[in-house]
Amino acid sequence: MADRTVHAVMHIGWVEDGTGGYRGQMAVLVKPNGLFGALYMAAVKPFRYVGVYPALFRATGRAWQANARERNAAARPGSEEGAARTT
Repeated sequence: MADRTVHAVMHIGWVEDGTGGYRGQMAVLVKPNGLFGALYMAAVKPFRYVGVYPALFRATGRAWQANARERNAAARPGSEEGAARTT
């Protein structure tokens, strides 16, 4: 993304966690665009850490848990969802 205030790139990926599993990792790289961009970034920084990032992680976690429950239910023999998928 690029506009009058910043140039920004977000990367979300899976990283091995050392236990044979993976964890999500997000990186946001931001370069202020001029004086206005630097002032803007300084002004919004507290809101990103207090509101935006925690809300993003909570929503991602809820979606992940819901999908994990569906995958686990489908994988269990004799489960209603698993039986529906095998027939």
